[in-house]
Amino acid sequence: MSKTVGHFVDNYLPLTQTFVYQYLINHDRYRPFVCSTYSENLEKFEFEPRETFMELSRLNPRFWIDGALKKFDIRDFGKTYYPRVISRRDPDILHAHFGPIGVSLAPCRKADRKLVTSFYGYDASRLVEGDEEMRDNYQRLFDGGDLFLVEGPAMRDKLLDIGCPRSKTSIQRIAIDMSRITPQYPTEDSSFRVLMVGRFVEKKGFPDGIKAFAEVFKGTDAELRIVGGEYEYGRERLEHVANSVDIQDQITFTGYLEYEAYLEEINQCSLLLAPSKRAESGDSEGGAPTVLIEAQASGKPVVATTHADIPYVVEDGETGFLASPGDVPELAKALQHCVRDPELMMQMGQAGVQRMAERHSIDNLAPALEEKYDELR
Repeated sequence: MSKTVGHFVDNYLPLTQTFVYQYLINHDRYRPFVCSTYSENLEKFEFEPRETFMELSRLNPRFWIDGALKKFDIRDFGKTYYPRVISRRDPDILHAHFGPIGVSLAPCRKADRKLVTSFYGYDASRLVEGDEEMRDNYQRLFDGGDLFLVEGPAMRDKLLDIGCPRSKTSIQRIAIDMSRITPQYPTEDSSFRVLMVGRFVEKKGFPDGIKAFAEVFKGTDAELRIVGGEYEYGRERLEHVANSVDIQDQITFTGYLEYEAYLEEINQCSLLLAPSKRAESGDSEGGAPTVLIEAQASGKPVVATTHADIPYVVEDGETGFLASPGDVPELAKALQHCVRDPELMMQMGQAGVQRMAERHSIDNLAPALEEKYDELR
């Protein structure tokens, strides 16, 4: 009889967390279910069985009682909703996605069941900056949890710094479905198009990217396209930066896009620019933005920074160029390297496709995750 794994998330499923969906639909030896508080984008990420608190019948008294207890911070779902789901489903493995979910699951898992927690970024950086209560919660999680997964060595170091035993950590790279991506390498006969992708948050470094683009391309027919939208700040802030360096006519904001339209933006660009850095709040990329993986899988070179686990995903000088976080002249120099050497861009694109197929394909990583589960039993 196959074993069961429950994947627990707060929201099933934001467009930025497609990696969770990839594991759900590619399990082989484990029967998965997903449990969440909220749901969105269900038409894009169809999956059953699914347990979602906000999809409970409004006639169910537990909906109102548990919802009120959570809303007023009297009791979280680790003491109400999760225990009932766990009792009914009885999973062999509980897999929490993001640290706070692991904290909620730890008290309600059965003694003979294993708890795996994946950390992704804010949950090991901004969330614990100066928050002693959260650090204490994490210490209890580290003591009682069985395995803690990270995207790369930089993320692992963050966990070690806040008290996680090295023996309980393991690297599990972000997985993508390579079959949905058809590489389209840069060509000399097309106008130069630079792409940035992400939420409008400080750690993405978009103002730095706009300034670097301006240093190299102002007054040319090159275009900077930004896929994503407002989160910590509005589009007006980026428009102000573009105006200040006089490239307002060379920049296009697409807003958020459906996945296929987003892939088309990658296909049409010359290179991806990802100027990530640590925010003043302490927030940082957990490992590396998924768009870096998808862009390289699409045959495009990238210009990024040495922030977080980006050097673990982008091989400097082989699949792209890396600059110091927040260093606009270095970013501009990396862009200039690409403009001057179209043949190198093609070589980088080809190297990126091969590297992503070897290191980030769900075909390899789903079995690797199940092997990690096996080792806990």
